[in-house]
Amino acid sequence: MPQFAPPGRAAQWFGAVRPDAAAAKSVAVGALAALGSQLGLLFVVLAVGAQFLPDENTGTFGDWLPATVWMAGLALRGTLGLSLEEQAQSWGADEVAGQGEIGLTLQLLLFTGTALLAVWWFARRGERRLAADTWARVAGRSATGALVYALAMTVLALATHSSAVFGMDTGELETTSVDMGLAVWPLLPYTLVFVLLADLAARASVRHADLGALPGAFAGRLGAWRAPFVAAGTVSVVLLGVGALTAVGYAVFGDTDDLSAGAVFALVLVTIVNSAVWLAGVGLGVTIGGTLDGAAGIDSFFGAGSTRALEDSKSGLLTGGMPWGAYLLLLVVVLTVVVTAVRQGLGHDPRERLLGGLWRFAVAMAVVWMPLGLVSTVGAAVEGDVSTGGAFGGASGSAHGTVSVGLSLVGVLFISLLWGALLVVGAQFLTRQLVSVFPGAAVRVLRLPGGPVHPQWAALLADAAHRKGRPVPARLEGALSEPLACPPLATGSKRARLTGIGLIAAVVLGGGGTAAWAVVDSQVYGPEGAVEDYFEALTEGRAEDVLELLGATDSGPLLTQAVLDRQRKAAPMTGVSIGEVEESEDMAAVTVTYTVDGDEYETVVHLVADKEDRHHGLWRRWRVLGGLGQVELTASSVLGKAQVNGVTVPLDEGPTEVTVFPGSVTVDGVSTAHVAANGGGTVVVGPGETEVVDELRAGLTGKGERAAQQAVLTELKECVERSTSLEPDDCPISPDGYFWGDDAEDVKWTQKSEPSLQTELAEDGTVTVSGELDLEVAWTDVSFDVEEKMEDTCTSSFSATVDLSGTTPSVSFDEYY
Repeated sequence: MPQFAPPGRAAQWFGAVRPDAAAAKSVAVGALAALGSQLGLLFVVLAVGAQFLPDENTGTFGDWLPATVWMAGLALRGTLGLSLEEQAQSWGADEVAGQGEIGLTLQLLLFTGTALLAVWWFARRGERRLAADTWARVAGRSATGALVYALAMTVLALATHSSAVFGMDTGELETTSVDMGLAVWPLLPYTLVFVLLADLAARASVRHADLGALPGAFAGRLGAWRAPFVAAGTVSVVLLGVGALTAVGYAVFGDTDDLSAGAVFALVLVTIVNSAVWLAGVGLGVTIGGTLDGAAGIDSFFGAGSTRALEDSKSGLLTGGMPWGAYLLLLVVVLTVVVTAVRQGLGHDPRERLLGGLWRFAVAMAVVWMPLGLVSTVGAAVEGDVSTGGAFGGASGSAHGTVSVGLSLVGVLFISLLWGALLVVGAQFLTRQLVSVFPGAAVRVLRLPGGPVHPQWAALLADAAHRKGRPVPARLEGALSEPLACPPLATGSKRARLTGIGLIAAVVLGGGGTAAWAVVDSQVYGPEGAVEDYFEALTEGRAEDVLELLGATDSGPLLTQAVLDRQRKAAPMTGVSIGEVEESEDMAAVTVTYTVDGDEYETVVHLVADKEDRHHGLWRRWRVLGGLGQVELTASSVLGKAQVNGVTVPLDEGPTEVTVFPGSVTVDGVSTAHVAANGGGTVVVGPGETEVVDELRAGLTGKGERAAQQAVLTELKECVERSTSLEPDDCPISPDGYFWGDDAEDVKWTQKSEPSLQTELAEDGTVTVSGELDLEVAWTDVSFDVEEKMEDTCTSSFSATVDLSGTTPSVSFDEYY
């Protein structure tokens, strides 16, 4: 069978890169060995770590093996997928069916190092054994190793899909099936690229003496890129280290809510490199963005509907929303760039202009940070649908969405190019000024990577040390004999001293000032301090300060200094203690306990930061939300007023709410000459709380009762005296039995005795007086044209309504029955 032979120039290229059979076999074995060593290391890590899980979830060898493959895939940026499917039927033909898929794509950069280490080790060892005479052969062997590594990883990913892992047995879920494992995409392309680059870099580092074998002038051009990449790498390594320390510091000292410190620390260790990339990116000025894009719909027997949500959130140094610590990271970035710029400047002739290679440094920063921003992004995708059916119709719906969080790639490109350019500008214009001020520090900077120091800079530093009378560092002693081709360093000049003082001040004020601002913002002007000030003003009786801390613009009748003084005198608030403080951006909640009249109370005070009004224009001013209390009272309609903490307030129909200072509040009804108020009482109201007091009830006073009865007696007497008929319209009297009405003349009523009266006050405020009246009546009967004198005695029941609201009580008798 003839061998495959690509036509033309492609055949020449393929022949140049194709390794021989022995080399290809050795490279394949090395790639498999690298993968095996990585999986072995991850297996041990996973098996040991699983022992710290709950007993029912520690798993077995069968659980650890697929999980090891999944972890290896996530180290190379794979998608860990979970799919669920359920179908159930019940009596009556009702059916529920559904399926869902969740895919999480990320790259655990900490474990990426295991693959990098394994590939690097076996590639270097194999290259030493198999010498190659061209770079094409080296590239061919790297491509072969990457292909074998990727194919093996793909087979493992496909073979380790599992429906039972770490104590979860889906067989017990009956109709539900679960499948979990790595998706081949994007695992396959990432693995190919990653292993190819790592393998090629490892083999190239062994063949450093053969750079001239590169085609054309490519080898010579690489030398011009060495310094830019060293500078970009130095800056990046320092920032990633600071980011990692920051992440660990947060795990140890930060507020982790309900998670245990051990769990948070373990989580941070697993994701420490990813966290370091994000924090270092924020320090550079890159925005962290979060996107959520999803859609869901439902169709049913009763209609249809759909929803769609799109949300973007960004935070960073340039977009806001970052904590004060991000600005300290920015200071670290500035210092790191300045030091690295000086180191790069010391590697070039001081008479040389560096700006011509500015774009190389900018590109180097972009080349370093674009992959970091890309691989540190976390993404998730959700797909699913569910349907229900039965004899009376059903419903069906579907949902899908994507979520991603990571550094903005556009921002990474822009910021890295900007910092790369600034690094060159710093190397050009800051090196001499800084070296003049800090020659000793410049000598220590020479130990940083970046190539050898230029002889002229060595001579300038040695000369500066000699002129200051300081010992010349051993590594610069040979430079004393080097003739100076440019002016010596002005170590004693006033300008140099001012530059040094300015830089020190910038560092101290930048770092110390930022830290001091944060300490003052949290400790002095933070939510806890605002609550302390608020309760201090309450307990000390400073009404004006209380209202100012609330941001109140209007004070009610119960929010005066006099009212607060009476309230404190009756039952002062003591023993105020600040408890847990929960703060989220511009909102906070503070738990407070206090004592009133011997009883302890607890409340949660809510606050909001005022962005417009700041303390001295620098620190946020926290305002207490709803810091006043509310008292709800109900009263009889007879009572038109009530007294709250000694202040008379009008009462509305129905429940009445009044705003008061927190603390003890006493509510009483307002009595009048005729109406006595009772009920009410004392309640303790916390900030933002509403308390209900007992209903204010009303009753007649003795004077009121006497006034009502006397008014009725007077009205009865008058109506008896003026009545001239047997059935008077305006008086509740009439004779017993049959009577003749209009056939009676000369009618005269006589009251025989004082009646016994009962007085009642109704809920609507009506005063009712009732009783029985003994009467004697005499009249002349003219019914048959014969005048006959007649008389009778009777007892009449009556009920009268008395209005006591006026200066003189008024009486109206109810209709006689």
